[in-house]
Amino acid sequence: IIDGAMFGVGTPIGTHFAPHNPDYVDLTANSNYDPEKAKALLAEAGFADGFTTTLKLPPPSYARRGGEIIAAQLRQVGIETEISNLEWAQWLEEVFKGKDFGLSIVSHTEPMDIGIYANPDYYFQYDNPDFQALMMDLTGTADPAARSDLLAQAQTIISEDYVNGYLFELAWTSVVKADLQGMWENQPTASVDLTALSWAE
Repeated sequence: IIDGAMFGVGTPIGTHFAPHNPDYVDLTANSNYDPEKAKALLAEAGFADGFTTTLKLPPPSYARRGGEIIAAQLRQVGIETEISNLEWAQWLEEVFKGKDFGLSIVSHTEPMDIGIYANPDYYFQYDNPDFQALMMDLTGTADPAARSDLLAQAQTIISEDYVNGYLFELAWTSVVKADLQGMWENQPTASVDLTALSWAE
């Protein structure tokens, strides 16, 4: 998907955390591409002949291009997807608010929002009391090492529960003249502080 939809630019992830976060746990091995295992799991779940679902895509190119690739991969294991290309207002109404979807692709760009998995009413409707208790513990914990441990547990739980199919961290590519100093390396904000920029002498 990174190669086909993002021209090779992106970082694989296996859970709902950014790879550059100090508390990131690499769980990408939980999401290996394995069509034969997928077929076996479908058969075990009673869908040996596959099934049909929806794939509702918002406007960004990562979703539209990635959706075509994912639909083709799902088709190979017997899952037919009915793709709907939605505008943002439609996506918010049908998917985010209405929870009327089989599958969707969207980038979660909010920093440190792993707590959304403790809200059963959030649009992907994950309801795990153990995870909710873990988030309560995190809220009441100030010690950095203890917080890191809780965040590692949280990432592992949602990865092993396969709440979502975690794909990749979007890259923000820039083309900048080499002697311009002070540019963001990883664009931590949506804007650049021009007062911090200068030309090398």
